[in-house]
Amino acid sequence: MLSHKCTLWEKALCVRQLHHGVDSADVQYDGLYPGHIPTSPIQKALLAVGSGVAALQDPYRHDMVAVLGETTGHLALMTLRDRMRGDPEGYTILTERPRIRLSTLDLSKMASLPDGSFGREYLRFLEDNRVTPDSRVNVKFVDNEELAYVMQRYREVHDLLHTLLGMPTNMLGESGERGFTESIGISVFHYMYFLSHFLKLR
Repeated sequence: MLSHKCTLWEKALCVRQLHHGVDSADVQYDGLYPGHIPTSPIQKALLAVGSGVAALQDPYRHDMVAVLGETTGHLALMTLRDRMRGDPEGYTILTERPRIRLSTLDLSKMASLPDGSFGREYLRFLEDNRVTPDSRVNVKFVDNEELAYVMQRYREVHDLLHTLLGMPTNMLGESGERGFTESIGISVFHYMYFLSHFLKLR
């Protein structure tokens, strides 16, 4: 019998964990990247449906939006990865794998920058919304190490886009940011997220 702690989108993983007799904290990864959880096509479908329903019901469930993207965004990630490979700067990013984390930011220097500069406004965004680059959920369900990095990179630049576009983190702001990323071809799965915000605003 599945644990009562399992939500719909977690059922596939719970079945796998019970089958192997391990707790969620003891899941063994296959070595693609830290935190990777291998899933079958059926499990991915269950995760996609469950997380999609949860995201439509509550657009602020960023964990559900993350799972939805990872389980449905394979083709979009391949397209984005190929675009990065074809661009000198994108190729450098894929090669060097830079991360946007608290450990890689000089917050004191950013705080000393003049108002209106990108670095200062990005820091202000983080402070005003009480978030950090480390707040972003780590990728788990993408079964390709390079594509997993592309997804993680997208998440880490999310707040940079909010800063650049001047969009708040409320439903209207998130919808605007998602609409912008769709216009430049980030990922098809964001249409569901955009739709959820539209329905909430009506």
